Amino acid sequence: MGLRRRFVIFALPEQHGGRNFYISKSGGITDIPPAVAKFSSFAEAQAFAASHNIELTAARYIGQADFMEWDCREL
Repeated sequence: MGLRRRFVIFALPEQHGGRNFYISKSGGITDIPPAVAKFSSFAEAQAFAASHNIELTAARYIGQADFMEWDCREL
């Protein structure tokens, strides 16, 4: 199994050597990879943020992250 790159919404700035926190599928904050809201495109992530009233800022932003294939499955 390999890595899959997906668009995500980072919830907090990455800490040096620390865990990343992301927006979850329910619109909350999580660091659990299978619970992270993952998108195929920037536009999908942007639409999700708008529909969940998530304000994008310098600290909360859309970017890309790599996940193991099993972390991309639906819960």
